[in-house]
Amino acid sequence: MKKTLIIMLVLTFTACNNVPVNFDNSEWGGVISPTDERNQKLNQFVDAYANNDLQSVKDMFAEDAVINVNDDQMTVEQMFDGFSAGHNFYDGINNIDRRVNTMFYNNGTIYTNYWYTWVGTNKKTGEKLTAKGHAYFQWKDGKIIEIYNAFDPTEYAKVFDWVEE
Repeated sequence: MKKTLIIMLVLTFTACNNVPVNFDNSEWGGVISPTDERNQKLNQFVDAYANNDLQSVKDMFAEDAVINVNDDQMTVEQMFDGFSAGHNFYDGINNIDRRVNTMFYNNGTIYTNYWYTWVGTNKKTGEKLTAKGHAYFQWKDGKIIEIYNAFDPTEYAKVFDWVEE
């Protein structure tokens, strides 16, 4: 009986070990979370974009946040203006098939990775457009300090006057 109790205690404590077998102690190793609060904040940002209400989430960003969209660097306000401009040309803008995970790296940095499918309907032609994309959001002190958003803008950008066919 005593041996059974000891075995049960050992199994209980061993089963509670939350460190994965392949845990990586390197600088860019770490832990991924599909349920971190930053994931919800990112979805709030995306919903604000879909509703053309980005000013409602401005407080998520550090004042000097660096935003890159396909290697074009801009400020938060420039990003808001650019993203909002799309609503002049497309109806039903949304990001579907969202995949959001926050990474806690051993070097102390925190990034939320975001995969999505952008959808919208061209107001002029009625054409439905989809474009897959990926973005990362770096966090510091509870604020977004950097974004990199990558997608193929070829079809999306054709509605803008500055794009040559």
